[in-house]
Amino acid sequence: MTEMLEPAGGTPPPTSRRTDLPLSGIRVLDLTMVWAGPFTTKQLADMGAEVIKVEGPGRTDLVRSLTVPDQSVDRPWDTSRYFHEYNRNKMGVAIDVRQDAGKKLLLQLAAISDVLIDNFRPGVLDRLGLAWDVLHAENPRLIQVSLPGYSDVPPERGLPGYGPNVEQMGGLAHLNGYHDGPPQKSGISYGDPVAGLGGAAAVLTALAQRDRTGVGMQIEVGQRNILIGLIGDALVGHQLGSAPVRMGNRSATVAPQGVYPTRGPDGSDADSADAWVAVTVASDSQWQATCALIERSDLAGLTTDDRLDRHDELDAAIAAWSRRRTAAEAADALQAAGVPAGPVLGPDALAEDEHLIERGFFVEVPHPHLGVTRLTAPTWDFDGLDIELTRAPGLGEHNIHVLRELLGYSDDDIAALHAAGVVAVRPAGR
Repeated sequence: MTEMLEPAGGTPPPTSRRTDLPLSGIRVLDLTMVWAGPFTTKQLADMGAEVIKVEGPGRTDLVRSLTVPDQSVDRPWDTSRYFHEYNRNKMGVAIDVRQDAGKKLLLQLAAISDVLIDNFRPGVLDRLGLAWDVLHAENPRLIQVSLPGYSDVPPERGLPGYGPNVEQMGGLAHLNGYHDGPPQKSGISYGDPVAGLGGAAAVLTALAQRDRTGVGMQIEVGQRNILIGLIGDALVGHQLGSAPVRMGNRSATVAPQGVYPTRGPDGSDADSADAWVAVTVASDSQWQATCALIERSDLAGLTTDDRLDRHDELDAAIAAWSRRRTAAEAADALQAAGVPAGPVLGPDALAEDEHLIERGFFVEVPHPHLGVTRLTAPTWDFDGLDIELTRAPGLGEHNIHVLRELLGYSDDDIAALHAAGVVAVRPAGR
């Protein structure tokens, strides 16, 4: 049993030992990987749900190999910081569901769980013999939430999808970019985190419905569908005969608006600093305040239409002023004058942001391979509830706890499953 205990190192599972968290007592079977699904279950785990992340020894979460795992340690697949952020507060088991014995284990876990979540391509669970009718027969109270890139409905059924592709199909990229330029993807693939939040909301809604009916339900949270919902104003505009156009950083209704170069926080000049302040002037009074600040009283009488027509000239006037200041100095001065503005913050600045630190947004969590790491605090701040964070699980770390304590398997049974490769603590071939 030594090898099977290796990842755990005596660490207890991060199950909620409290009854005061919103989802205390709810068990979630997490079959997801990469981003959208783990982001969903991260929210649920933070709210107190007992989340059991299921991987396969032959198909671990792809994120385990991202962010340059530390190859100098015995278990490099447990050293991904990306994985650590999105899978904290969860238990981890590794089960080969391609084997009948592994499929049996998964069905047994489904029978004692409240929620099962996957973000496979539609049809994968069916091929594994884990279709909704099978799961529902095993546990009528089970809620199943699927987060495919597209949909289980033809003609999209079965299409593979990752964030950049789904974003294009969701209409978001068509709106991004500069005037007269091509569409541009966003800096991140919004389909994943937005679907993740949508998946968490779907779980909460289904739990409320189950309280009334006593029966679980199957839910699809298609990433493409959620993204289309984010551009409802563009769809309405099209219906009214006003096709949206790409605007870059500008607005069709107020001016000036944009990001303007500034000195770096270390004093470096604006040409080399890659530092910016974002400004939106939404009214005549704000524009007059801006003109007073940048010492361009000759422009103060311009109306909104004038400012829209002369946007390039106004951008140059604001940039001439902002280039002599840091982003924080420019933003502070504009805000003091009543003009909406803020520095454009990168990860380095966010990590040192005074407000985020004061709010406790970053939480230090020890990790056996990564040392003390900083994770983001739970999305929601519940008044009076201090939500503890624990590290992400090693591969198969809680096999023994789950099989013995939750399913009632003996140590001999567990050893036999391990010897047969049904459960594992290392990826196949490692």
